[in-house]
Amino acid sequence: MYQEGDELMFISSEIFKERIEWITNTLQKNDFTLILLDNGMEEKWNEMCARIEEKISPDKEYVVNLTGGTKYISLAVQSVFEKHNKKKLYYLPSPKNHLLRPLWSDDTVIPVKYRVNVEEYMKAYNIKKSNPKSLTKKITDTQYLFERYTQDSLNKNILEKLRPYRDKKNKTFLISDLEKETKENIRDFLLDINFLADPDSSEINKDEIQYLTGGWFEEYIYDLIEKRLNPEDIKLGVRIGEAKLQQNNELDVVFTLGNKLFVIECKTGVGKESIFNQTVYKAAALKETLLGLPSSSYIFSLIPENKKFTQRAKYMGITYCDVTYFTNDNKLNSLIEDIKRNAYD
Repeated sequence: MYQEGDELMFISSEIFKERIEWITNTLQKNDFTLILLDNGMEEKWNEMCARIEEKISPDKEYVVNLTGGTKYISLAVQSVFEKHNKKKLYYLPSPKNHLLRPLWSDDTVIPVKYRVNVEEYMKAYNIKKSNPKSLTKKITDTQYLFERYTQDSLNKNILEKLRPYRDKKNKTFLISDLEKETKENIRDFLLDINFLADPDSSEINKDEIQYLTGGWFEEYIYDLIEKRLNPEDIKLGVRIGEAKLQQNNELDVVFTLGNKLFVIECKTGVGKESIFNQTVYKAAALKETLLGLPSSSYIFSLIPENKKFTQRAKYMGITYCDVTYFTNDNKLNSLIEDIKRNAYD
């Protein structure tokens, strides 16, 4: 609908002025008109209408989006522009991707064809993000680990002993040192899962340890989503934080589909109730404070079915999926269809 040469106009209360800047920064548009309603004016009908009327020109045609803002402001905007000879009024029934045309003679809907990517979504909410991670291993290696893990033929005790090394400053680790410290035969384990490109290698790096201790499941889900859903955009391991805040959070897998943002937290194990609670509270807090209402958050785990966990996550607005969703084709297909409905309904 927007064409080169068109001008943008925003009508906003004072408290949302900053959000207009987020939107225009995302659009990379510096030339726009802002009609700012003073604090308290948003409940004063005549003052609102007068402020808007003094800023619009009888010679221009206006395409007006009535979506957003308080209902009272939207009514005032509609009232002012209804009197204008050159106007087209539209309403976007969020979160759907089409426009309605109030006061027109028919009920034709206009599809919204544009699709936002992850970076655009983040910018619109003033969220700073890091560059995404790249895949550590070939997807065939990741699928092999998934099969070994879900068939309980992977030495999970060794994986747990390697987990603390994820947070160490070292970039590489001698396998012999790891064996001494963990009292485990690390080399035989790595050879058993065909992990070493060179069987005689004497070290593994930090990225490989992160991959072994859970990163492989993130990459498995990344590949699964990309193939089954074909999203508009998908990223792996993106660190985010609000521009004003110093604290960062990592999104394991994040993608956009149907102009909605989906975030997946991947956990090979959250069996302890305290760990699960921490994970679900973090996901809920991120959704509420940073990612915006249109986002959908999921926790994917490889532990057995736990109805208590499922209900607690649902109560917090999070969808929780245990290992059965990834080993049972019917449940996986149902999950994929649910995400599609969430994206396009």
